Amino acid sequence: MTDQEFDRLMERAASPNLIPGIYNYCDRRCERCRFSERCLSNLESRQAQASDPGDPHESVATATGRTIGRAFDLVRIIAERQGLDLSKTPEEDASDDREHDERDRRAMADPIVALSRQYAMTAWPITRALWPIVMPRGDAGVIEALETIECLSTSISAKLYRAVSGTLESDFDASELQSDPNGSAKMARLLIAETRAAWRVLMEVGRATANGVPARLVNMLDHLDSAVAVRFPRAMEFVRPGFDTEPAGSNEGDHDPALAVVPQGHA
Repeated sequence: MTDQEFDRLMERAASPNLIPGIYNYCDRRCERCRFSERCLSNLESRQAQASDPGDPHESVATATGRTIGRAFDLVRIIAERQGLDLSKTPEEDASDDREHDERDRRAMADPIVALSRQYAMTAWPITRALWPIVMPRGDAGVIEALETIECLSTSISAKLYRAVSGTLESDFDASELQSDPNGSAKMARLLIAETRAAWRVLMEVGRATANGVPARLVNMLDHLDSAVAVRFPRAMEFVRPGFDTEPAGSNEGDHDPALAVVPQGHA
C-alpha cells in the first residue's frame, strides 16, 4: 500500500456513517447484516473485488495472506507517521516467536477450543453430506438451517480460539468488561445459540435428515456454551459496536478514522 492509497483509505474511513470496529464482533455474513453499508471492512472488500476480481480459484490461505499483508501495511504507515520505531532485533523477534508459539499451543490445548474444534470437524462433513438430500426436497426452512450450520461451523471455533488466546496475552486484564476476549466469547455464544436453533429445525417431526446426529451435535453445543459461560461469566454484557449500541439507520456521531481502519483481530 502506498502513502496515497493510505490517505484515500483514511478519507473513506472518516465518513461519519461508519461504525468503528463493528466488523470485529460479527458473524461475517455481510449479505444479511443491517449495518453492511456502515462497515468499512465490508465496503473495502466490495471495492477491492470490483476493481480487481482476482483469481476465482485463489485458496483461502492466499486470500488471508493478502488481507494480513494489507493490515501490516496499515500499521507500518500509521507507525511511521507517528514517529514510532517498530523494528526489532533478531533476539527480540525470536523471543516474540517463542511466546506466540507457546500461546498458540496453550490456546489450542484448552478444553473449550478443543471441544469447539471437535464440533467443527464433526459438523462440516455432515453438512456436506446432507446437501444432496436436502436440496431435492425444496424445504426453504431446512435449506436455511443447513446454510446457517455450515457457515457458522468453523466461526464458533475461531471466535473461541481468539477469546482464549486473548486471555493468555501479558496485558490481559480479567476485570475489564470491554475486553476482546469477552467480545469474542459473546460472539461465540451468539453463534452457538443460532446454530442450535438451526439444528433443531432439522430435528422437527417429518424434517429430520439424519438419525440422532442433530441431537448429538446440539448436546455438544450445549456443553460448549455452558463451558464458555463459566470461563467468561460477563461476556454477554460486552457491548458490540453498532449491534448493541445503535438502532438501524442511525448514522450520527464522530469517530477517529484510524479506529475504523485497524482491526483488533482476524477472527
